[in-house]
Amino acid sequence: MTEASEDTKLHFNGIDAATGTYLFEPMSSADLADVATGKTREKAEREREHLAELEFRTKGEAHFGVKEGIDATKLEQAGWGVIFAAATAGSPEELEIEAIREALSPLLALRKSQATLLHDRYKEYRGPLGYRPGESKQKYLARLGAGPGPADPDKVPYYLLIVGSPQVIPYHVQYQIDVQYAVGRLHFDTVDEYANYARSVVAAETGGLSLARELAFIGVANPDDPATQLSRKNLVGPLADMAESWAKEPEMAGWTVGRYFDANADKATVSQLFGGPKTPALIFSGSHGMGFAKGDPLQERRQGALLLQDWPGPKKWRGPIKDDLYFSGDDLSSDAGLLGLIAFNFACYGAGTPEHDEFAKQAFKERKPIADRAFVAGLPRKLLGHPKGGALATIGHVERAWGYSFMWGSGGRGPQISQLAVFESTLRALMKGVPVGMALEYFNERYAEMASDLSRQIEELEYDPGAVDAYALANMWTSSNDARGYAVMGDPAVRLVLADVGQAVHGRESITVSTAPTAEPASAPEPANSAAPEPTPASEPEPASSPELVAAFGLFGRDKPSDVASSPDAGETKGVFQTFAHKVIDTLSKVIEDAVTLEVRTYVSSNMNAAAAADRGTLARDGDLRAFTRISIDGDIDVLVPENDGAIDTELWNLHVELVKQAQIARAETVKTVLSAISGIAKL
Repeated sequence: MTEASEDTKLHFNGIDAATGTYLFEPMSSADLADVATGKTREKAEREREHLAELEFRTKGEAHFGVKEGIDATKLEQAGWGVIFAAATAGSPEELEIEAIREALSPLLALRKSQATLLHDRYKEYRGPLGYRPGESKQKYLARLGAGPGPADPDKVPYYLLIVGSPQVIPYHVQYQIDVQYAVGRLHFDTVDEYANYARSVVAAETGGLSLARELAFIGVANPDDPATQLSRKNLVGPLADMAESWAKEPEMAGWTVGRYFDANADKATVSQLFGGPKTPALIFSGSHGMGFAKGDPLQERRQGALLLQDWPGPKKWRGPIKDDLYFSGDDLSSDAGLLGLIAFNFACYGAGTPEHDEFAKQAFKERKPIADRAFVAGLPRKLLGHPKGGALATIGHVERAWGYSFMWGSGGRGPQISQLAVFESTLRALMKGVPVGMALEYFNERYAEMASDLSRQIEELEYDPGAVDAYALANMWTSSNDARGYAVMGDPAVRLVLADVGQAVHGRESITVSTAPTAEPASAPEPANSAAPEPTPASEPEPASSPELVAAFGLFGRDKPSDVASSPDAGETKGVFQTFAHKVIDTLSKVIEDAVTLEVRTYVSSNMNAAAAADRGTLARDGDLRAFTRISIDGDIDVLVPENDGAIDTELWNLHVELVKQAQIARAETVKTVLSAISGIAKL
């Protein structure tokens, strides 16, 4: 967005994929003021219960959401928790959640070991403690035993990972919890992608990864385009200058800064930065985000994709945007090297899209639907869930990103001032190795300050309309909505895994990420662009043969399977099948029960022939048990570590750890297969 005078039009980030024009027509400051004065009354009513936390963030000297005396950089003090949607015991939704939880078990086990070193500050909120439909942030936290004010890890951990679709656990709940807590979100199409992410984080944090201290800035400035020229000149460029100066400081030594601006911000180059040989530890990009119309088959996959320098600008381009002009999750190569990456993409819809337009002109009368359902953007999903090792986290914007993020003024009257403190502070924190959720607290503070000031202006407006400057109010309203929209996708406790100055670098190529076979998402053939005709029903795969259909009842963004079609004999036939189905489901349920607890034992023996011929009972009696691991499905872990002359037997332990990984993969595949079978049988 750019502006220079009262009559200057405001230009917004975001390009319509179907037309090649701006997603939103430029708007005058006066028009925006009219929108704000109408919208804010309702907005204030909806968020009054949220103001207690916002007020807290503007008082005292607290800079982060955790209470005094807690070091928020340490999980053993700050705690870590995961939030699932509530589900009825035995329901298909619960089975789906259990499959996801099993896929995430390596990550959950790691976080539990870290958050329980000093105190029991590890929590899993699922079942009765999961988020219930329609709950406000206040009511949900109250049900967990927490109230307004700073985060108390003894009640609710500071780091919270939301697992599930924003249609099930809404974005507004994430925004509001994020005011006092460090919040991230995971949502994928398949169980395998959850498993990929969990293994990637564990491999990055425990596998010896230590990346070079490299930060890449991608600055797009399309011709005749005020929005990207503004962000390139007043956001990305100045931040790159700052980062280069920080590298001269002792505590930031060793950092190198790459500038990929203008002609170097093309798709060929950017593709090398996201998974190619130029992939750094940290990326910051500024560009338009691609926008697709509600109902477009590409919306959920490509909305928020990065429109790059290849686009010649609004005056020279007419018609649908070709996919070779932008970078989306579909452009990631199958062998991309992303392990350990954190990416901050300043672009419309770069993190996700809500179901309704949060900035619609008539939002205070009727909120306009912009998507069939809220969703996480395709690029973050593909970056995080990559089968060869995914990124640790992404930071982006839910909804559109405005120039108010980095420019400040009086709603178009008077000069605009560059305001980069929140971006500067977040980048410095990330470069120092601060967890990503904590690093984003600066944006939460900005949101809290803007919303609190906005509330006071609204009160003044109600009592004395003439005392409030409508332009300033519009500026404040837009800034508040914009600041609220920054979100973390991924575990909020991850941090850059960097080599110390003088330490040898162990790059991505030196780390093996164990992966299970990944099922390709069932999808229709990809259109060349959004203007192409929608796929015909005949081109879509049959649900019964969909390889990733694992109890897909809502959390994966698909509908419940339909009932058997009615026919004259449907009742009798259906009854026979249901009787059979129930028996099969009972048998399969026993398989699930057997998989609840995973045990891996490693023995040594001086008589290999006898040991190989022995059954399990004989081996347990005659062999020498040297390592043991028990992993319960609720996250409890028992470990027996081998010793050799008082020290850990490293070679044997490494072998045992690999066996545990393979056993977890096998159990996850078994559970997934069983749940898939139950899902199919449930249709009978």
